[in-house]
Amino acid sequence: MIWPFGKRTLPGLDPASRARRAALSRQKTNLRQPLSTMRWCVVDIETGGLDAQHDPLLAIGAVAIEQGSIVFSPSFEVGLAQPHATKAANILIHGISGSEQRAGQAPHEALLAWLEFAQGAPRVAFHAAFDQAVLQREVRTRLGPLAGAPWFDAAVVAPLLFPDVAPHCSHLDDWLAHFGITVYARHGALADAFATAELWLVLLQAAQREDIRTAHQLLQLTRSRRWLSAN
Repeated sequence: MIWPFGKRTLPGLDPASRARRAALSRQKTNLRQPLSTMRWCVVDIETGGLDAQHDPLLAIGAVAIEQGSIVFSPSFEVGLAQPHATKAANILIHGISGSEQRAGQAPHEALLAWLEFAQGAPRVAFHAAFDQAVLQREVRTRLGPLAGAPWFDAAVVAPLLFPDVAPHCSHLDDWLAHFGITVYARHGALADAFATAELWLVLLQAAQREDIRTAHQLLQLTRSRRWLSAN
């Protein structure tokens, strides 16, 4: 029997980009560190629609959490160049004009910069499945297959740690309001990443009160929840 799949080839990257990609492939994630000292990368994206498999990735915003605090500088925000602007109705949602979309960074450069900022840190997002699917799709297309870091969904973790609050909180804004978290802005990639990071700090403190001490334990908790939901 002949193996039906050919050898995967990398996209046509220039030598400098290939070297950066090679460095990324050596990054490692250690989920056994204490939650209080873990580095996290909180991310949000803007897209041209809600189809994670096909709609274009327009922008990435991210902030890091280190030693239990948000790192305000440097943060990360990049727009990806688009051959054509999205429709006017979509622009009204994300606020990225047609000229801004066309003037964005080359997609492979933007994705390399994103992965370099994130390092090997676990990723955090609110409704993370969408962000994860879009980013992994784009990385695979533009850079070729790369091992990814684990993802944590604040929208899953929050109800596990605050089950009494969960029936009243469906959206990120609901959770922010419940905990009295004031954010400087919303509905841009970087602004929403900051808002999610504020919520994640609250969730990390709650997890430690529940004697969850490592990211590995927190990941096991979320996986148990998914298993229970499926059965």
